[in-house]
Order: sequence, then structure tokens, then C-alpha cells
Amino acid sequence: MNHRRPTSQTVIVGLRLFLAEIFSLIKSPVFILLTVLGNSLIGLFSFIFFWIESGINPKLQSFIDALWWGFATATTTGYGDITPVTVKGKILGILLMLTGTALFAMFTALFAETILANTRQNKF
Repeated sequence: MNHRRPTSQTVIVGLRLFLAEIFSLIKSPVFILLTVLGNSLIGLFSFIFFWIESGINPKLQSFIDALWWGFATATTTGYGDITPVTVKGKILGILLMLTGTALFAMFTALFAETILANTRQNKF
């Protein structure tokens, strides 16, 4: 087994191939569909959250607050600056957390598949 250290030229070529694969992935129909679907779901959940909690939740002043809540919840960042106060809002939040986790798992799987395919092709 040969354990040579890669040269800077090898690293640069590998990085270029990797970036080419990532850009190819980003332009793929599956990635675009997943992105559009995911963002649409977050927008829908945010609209429903605004509809349910508007006028009840003192932290919800405008739709952009609901959109902020939607993205923070879907990405499981959960800053806690805007939280649901109604039972319906909390159930909606739970559903969005589950949906967000599933979406990011799919994104992770797509990126991992791309990286592994690149590794197998180039034997890095």
C-alpha cells in the first residue's frame, strides 16, 4: 500500500473536481425540486402559522416574523425569539420540525452521494 502525501497539484485537481461535482449537483433536477419543494413548504407553514397566531402572539408583528419562525424552525436552529403560543401553532411547529429534519436529511444524502461518487471515481 502506497502512503504518499498528496502534492499541492493533486489537492488542487481534487478540489476542482469536487467543486465541479457540487455545482453539477446544485443544477440537477432533484436538487432543484427538493429546494423548491422545501422552500414552498416552509412558506406554507409560515403562512399558516401567521394565520393561526396573528393577533394572539405578541411576538408576531408581520408575515416576515412568521417566515423567520418558519426557517428557524425548519432548520432546527430554533432561536426562541418567536415561539408559538397556541396549541395549533405548537402542533404546526412540531410538524415543521419533522419536515425540516427530513428535508435536510435528503440534502445531506445528495451531497454525501456526490462526494462518495467523486471519491470512488478519482480514488482519493
